[in-house]
Parts: sequence; C-alpha cells; structure tokens
Amino acid sequence: MSERMRSATTPEMPRSGEISRMLDWDIKAQPSVPLDTKETILTVETLKMHFPVTKGLLKRVVGYVKAVDGVSFRIARGKTLGIVGESGSGKSTVGNCVMRNLNITSGKIIFNGQDISRAGKGELRHLHKQLQMITQDPFSALDPRMSVRSIILEGHHIQRMDKGMSRTELDELAERMLMLVGLNPKFADRFPHEFSGGQRHRINVARALALSPSFLVCDEIVSALDVSIQAQIVGLMMRLQEELGLTYIFIGHDLSVVRHISDQVAVMYLGKIMELTSSDELYAHPLHPYTQALISAAPIPDPEADLARERILLEGDLPSPIHPPRGCNFCTRCKYADERCRTEEPAFVDVGNQHFVACHKVAAKGGGR
Repeated sequence: MSERMRSATTPEMPRSGEISRMLDWDIKAQPSVPLDTKETILTVETLKMHFPVTKGLLKRVVGYVKAVDGVSFRIARGKTLGIVGESGSGKSTVGNCVMRNLNITSGKIIFNGQDISRAGKGELRHLHKQLQMITQDPFSALDPRMSVRSIILEGHHIQRMDKGMSRTELDELAERMLMLVGLNPKFADRFPHEFSGGQRHRINVARALALSPSFLVCDEIVSALDVSIQAQIVGLMMRLQEELGLTYIFIGHDLSVVRHISDQVAVMYLGKIMELTSSDELYAHPLHPYTQALISAAPIPDPEADLARERILLEGDLPSPIHPPRGCNFCTRCKYADERCRTEEPAFVDVGNQHFVACHKVAAKGGGR
C-alpha cells in the first residue's frame, strides 16, 4: 500500500464511549437499548421474491426465478441476525426486500409495527431515515464524481435534514463520521478513486451512520477486506450496536465472522431458510445436512485439528431457482434423501429450544443429534 493510502487511516478505531460522544455532538443518536430486550423490530412473514423470465419481442413470461421463496423470521431490537449460504441462495435478495429496494411478490415485512410491504415512495423515503443498507461492492456504491464529504452528506440532502444546519456544521458532521469509521477527516474532499477497497467500505459505513438509523442491513461488508481490517470493522459495528442499540441483518460467507457478530443465524439454500437458531446453538449442534456441510468446510485456526476432522463434500451444483426440486430444495445433494424428501416439502418447525429446521429426518427424530 502506498504512503498516501496509509495516511488515509487513523492509528486506532474509536474506543468504547467515544462513539456516543461523536454522535451526540451533531446528530440525534438512538437511545441505548439493552441487548436482552424482547421487543421485535422486524418481522418477515412468508416473503417471496420471484423475478419473471421473459421471452421474445413481446416479453412473454415463461417462468419465474424464485430467488426468495417463503422466508420468515423475526429480529429483536438491538440484536443481529446473520444470514449465510452459498452464492445464489437468496441472501442479498432478502436484504434488498427488507430495504424495499424490490417490490416483493408476496408476504409481509413489518418494521417497528408498520407494514411496509406495499409502502409508496414517500413512505419509503421517510422509512430510510431509520433503515439503511451497506452494500457489498465498495466500488459501484460510491459515485466517482462526488467527494467523500458530499457522499456522506447526500442522505441529509435527500431527507432534507440539512435545513437549519450551517455549512460548518455539515462539514464537521462529515468529518466526524470519517473519524468514527477510522478514516482521517482531512481527506473528506478526496474522491473515491483515491481510496482502497477497505477504505471505501468504511466510507459506506460512515454514509449509512450519518442519518442515525436504528436498523442496518450489512450485505457482505467485510468480504473484500483482509483479516486485520475485517476485525476492525466488525469490532466497530459491535461497539456501535452496544452503545446505540442498533439492529443488524449481517449477510456473509465467512462463518467465523458471522458467528462472532450474530445472535441468531439463518442458513439459506435456494431461496429458503434451512435452519435458524442462536449462533452458539447452530455452530455447536448443526442439525440440517446442509448446515453440517457448510460448517465442516469452514477452516479452523488449529492446523492439526483442521486436517483430522471429517469434511462433508456436497456433490453436484446448486439447482436452478427457475425449476427447483419438487420436495426439499436440498434433496438433489443430500446423502440422506429418500422418496419422501423428493416429493414432499419439509415444514419449517421448532425441534426444541427455538431451533428451527426444515428437514424430514430431523423432525422425525425430534431434533435428536
């Protein structure tokens, strides 16, 4: 990395306690919320997002890509739901549906007690003061023609929150947001091409936090970063959550990162949730064959133990979401699948201790391990 790139980051991320002081100075920080609260902030019921497949000049619909097909979950205020799964499983589509970047096919999305499933543009603009998304691509997410200062303050301009604020106050807000995510405020007038991928991710986080939201959808925000920067970003997100009572949907591929930051984890496969439970329970006692395969493939920091453990290898490719299997979505790659699995879709049931699984075999054993 060049000397210029190194100078764009401050020596340390904000420490605990500094975050609230930074935010209280110029924006209305959310009141601190105990992490053991039972209040539900987001409820998703039987969410479906089917994209039409068209053919010919007349764009005749010949099928549908079932990107998300009947997903349900709840998130308590101040908690984190991690979503993991292979590429193409529908993780990012769930995040975009929650943000209402997509017009959902069916289902309900209830945020803070309000059904936003069919909210109009005016309602969504007001909603996005509280609901923000950090996207996975740090390059396309930032307008190359805008300075970092303008990018961070763009939300204030769209929401008309900059009225009544002086130019000096707005400038200081942008600089404090940069300090909050570990970037040097002196570079607020630089442009995105002058930053590395990791620094662009931090700018994305700063832009989202500038509106003081209560809920963040984090779509693979550390996937393009090296391990040391991942740890800094994850540590910052956890401290923000603790001090400001933020709620997250954290989408990712790295199971160790998702486990570290999440209270609950949902495992998705071909548009459906296969397993959902607490983070500790999922990693200690994975029940669904797909979850077991994912965890067995994740590296562990002990080389000898990593080599000695049994790997579960999945055969075949992910089926097409246009023509998913008739029964269980995972039956074409599951070594335990029988005729019932191939013809009857399993129910998503609680097998005990709030451990939800969609598997005939697990349900028949009552969650036995």
